[in-house]
Amino acid sequence: MKRDVKTAIGNAAVKLAEKIGAAVIIIVDDRLAKKIKTDIPVIVASVGEGAGEIKDDLAVNLLSRASTRLDQLRSAVTDAYLKGDIRASDVVVGVIGGEHTDTIMVYDVGEAPIIRSIDEGIRISPRVIRNVLRLALELGYEGRESRKIGTAFIIGDSDEVLKRSHQMVLNPYEGHKKKDRDITNPDNWESIKNFAQLDGVFVVGEDGYIVAAGRYMDIDASDISVKKGLGGRHAASAAISRDTQAIAITISQSGGVVRIYKDGLQIAEMAPSI
Repeated sequence: MKRDVKTAIGNAAVKLAEKIGAAVIIIVDDRLAKKIKTDIPVIVASVGEGAGEIKDDLAVNLLSRASTRLDQLRSAVTDAYLKGDIRASDVVVGVIGGEHTDTIMVYDVGEAPIIRSIDEGIRISPRVIRNVLRLALELGYEGRESRKIGTAFIIGDSDEVLKRSHQMVLNPYEGHKKKDRDITNPDNWESIKNFAQLDGVFVVGEDGYIVAAGRYMDIDASDISVKKGLGGRHAASAAISRDTQAIAITISQSGGVVRIYKDGLQIAEMAPSI
């Protein structure tokens, strides 16, 4: 595509965004983003590291190798939402394409399935859910010590969750200060990733403070249905979300896929960041 056509598409997106009052413009092309002139925040979405060179703009990673233009935009919107850059009530304008930037889309953030699941009917603060999801996606992608890690975060209704579980190992968070147990603080994520290698799951209060790690669910999951190939951790996580007010976020050891369970059912699934 000729450069002047690409620039014209970018300028048209700016005019549209300004006319409809879009919260942000998302562009899957860091070179074009540098030329955009607008007071509306510009988010650069990329599967590589190029977006990091945009000093004055926001940057997000596509959460998976999206197959369609709508998937590209939905993935970028989801990552921006998880970072807290946009809200569920926002409307965004996307400038996307395959090898060439050739499409303008208007997207209602709250229409993304994962965002709708988080924002509607979930009993824990979206801020806590967003941070746990970002941590889970990082862990699903990176693994630990050159191997994939499978674990789960059981969030909310922690008193009831503790009654239905027991420690497999000494609780590494016992007696620690709240600031060191805050899962919404990325400074604590390195230690959380280390403890993710323990057998068992994390129990997290609805306020975002970790109550325990290395916990085993004492719960009947015999009537729980999970996707074929998923193990006992996923079934137990779904079951605890059925029997308590908690929700569960799991990471699959085989592929790093992150899933959310609520009321015994899987409500969302996300591939790890690339």
